[in-house]
Formats: sequence, structure tokens, C-alpha cells
Amino acid sequence: MCESTAYLVTPEGEQKIMEYVVNVIPKENGKLFLADILGEEKIIEGMLKEVNLLENKIVIEKAV
Repeated sequence: MCESTAYLVTPEGEQKIMEYVVNVIPKENGKLFLADILGEEKIIEGMLKEVNLLENKIVIEKAV
């Protein structure tokens, strides 16, 4: 499977915000829609900083 874990960059480092992410969709006003394999959904304010498919990692930088 190709699920990834999403992290939000904070001043303290990377904070895990969602596991088993299978869908990321950019929305208006600097927001991202995330959905996991079980159907849980979240909308996060931020922009994609990195997507590393080998490490199954999505890094989101908080919108300024």
C-alpha cells in the first residue's frame, strides 16, 4: 500500500497530524484536504513543503 503520514512543521519540529493518508487535495485560501484509508478527513491550513514517497511522508508548512 502507499499510505503516508502527514506532518505539520511547527517551531518545535514536525508534528504528526494524520496517518495512512491516501489523498491530498489543494483547496482555496491556502488549505489542504487530507483523507486517510479509513475515510477520516481533515482540512489543514498550509502548503505542501515535501512529499517523499519512498519514506511515505508528507510535510506541510503552516500558512503565514
